[in-house]
Amino acid sequence: MRFSARQARLSDVAKLAGVSSQTVSRVVRGASVVAPETRERVLAAVEELGYRPNLAARSLSNRRTGVIHVVNATPLFGGHARTFLSVVSELGRLGYQTSIAGSPADQKPTLDQLVPLGVDGIVVLGGHAQSAGLVSVVHGRIPAVFIGQRSGLPDDVASVAIDQEAAARTATRHLIELGCSRLLHICGPSDWLDAHERRDGFQAVCEEAGIEPVKVSAGSWTASSGYLLGAQFPSGIDGLFASNDHLALGALRWLAEHGRSVPGEVAVVGIDDVDGSDSFLPPLTTIRQPHHEVGACAVGHLAELIGGGPARHTILEPELIIRESTKGH
Repeated sequence: MRFSARQARLSDVAKLAGVSSQTVSRVVRGASVVAPETRERVLAAVEELGYRPNLAARSLSNRRTGVIHVVNATPLFGGHARTFLSVVSELGRLGYQTSIAGSPADQKPTLDQLVPLGVDGIVVLGGHAQSAGLVSVVHGRIPAVFIGQRSGLPDDVASVAIDQEAAARTATRHLIELGCSRLLHICGPSDWLDAHERRDGFQAVCEEAGIEPVKVSAGSWTASSGYLLGAQFPSGIDGLFASNDHLALGALRWLAEHGRSVPGEVAVVGIDDVDGSDSFLPPLTTIRQPHHEVGACAVGHLAELIGGGPARHTILEPELIIRESTKGH
């Protein structure tokens, strides 16, 4: 069912979905007060009709522009790239225009340097230790949502994060449940908050199990860093947890070149479930992170703030994906 003679209206969506126009409005604004089954019905009607909110009318009625500014304060690779794409996609689906900028060179930019004129809100994709400081610039002056660990953030800034410590705990427990007792962790770069959380989760589970772990630190998230660190791997390790899949890939190569079978001698776990991790040799056991859900949740939180709602803070849980790099250890 498509409206070829005219553009679909909000009332058309409401009629097809069997709900009120107010409910449709709440869904397209990302409000969380709509029941999940109702939201899905409305979104299906939006897709079928090709409905797009009238941004011009919205602007005239509430003095808003319909533009959201996205500040990318992290290098775009792996999971961060997926989160960024999910934010932009969700903003478009809800009818927002998007402006995009990298992190300002000045670590303490002014509001005008950080946010262009005429935007309704801002999304900051964090990751580096200093990225949360950008939020203090907009705190109290424009609706804002921060993606990443919210340590030190003002209460009125919404946030969405994946529980990185829980991810590391899950990965480490998996290795211990396989019988591994001499564990090594390849830590991520020290200026990344996610790396700190993963290191802490690994350390905590090892302490609970009475295991004395070994840690080596990577200078980057790349496979080459994981490979180069191989020279520091103790000879007796039987379990390895890398802070991301690329570091694990480098470690797998080093282990193969030095005659250490995986998973026979060393079980290996990564984080992120990057595209192709199921084709590593062997396919990699990893922690899958809900990056698409992060973007959708962040945009929903921001829409609520713009509509006068409270700042909400959400922590999403990761999932263990078991593949051949730990099977049969």
